Amino acid sequence: MEQIIVRRFQPADFSGVIAVEREQFSEHDPYMYMTLYEMNEDTFFVADHRGTVVGFVVGISTIDEYGVCGRVFSIAMREAYQGLGIGTELMKRVVSEFHRKNIGRITLEVRRQNVGGMRFYQRLGFTIARIEDGYYSDGEDAIIMSYMGG
Repeated sequence: MEQIIVRRFQPADFSGVIAVEREQFSEHDPYMYMTLYEMNEDTFFVADHRGTVVGFVVGISTIDEYGVCGRVFSIAMREAYQGLGIGTELMKRVVSEFHRKNIGRITLEVRRQNVGGMRFYQRLGFTIARIEDGYYSDGEDAIIMSYMGG
């Protein structure tokens, strides 16, 4: 992780976030990230390697049947930077920021077939809460995971 820093997203990072998004996903309209930033600027972080965005995480605050909770909307890392612990640092930052805001319950979803992703989140303290059938646009199920931190 030499010379890679995790810091808050800034509007100048937008094109870098879109580049990572396009490399890793096809689910989202990448331009929604600016709206997410405007509404959740304190829970949007990037991994910066010498001025280039190589990963990001965005968390949003939501309200469900249990009250206010945090949701990890998206986390992504460029392929060449995976496995270096950067995703862990991004997740720790967003979880820490939710805690600073007195939000202890955090959720996320992961594709049912993404076993590596589920293991990653479990190592960070997330547990499987339920399955959402047909959640993704291609019909794949999502595993909803939650974290109850303090």
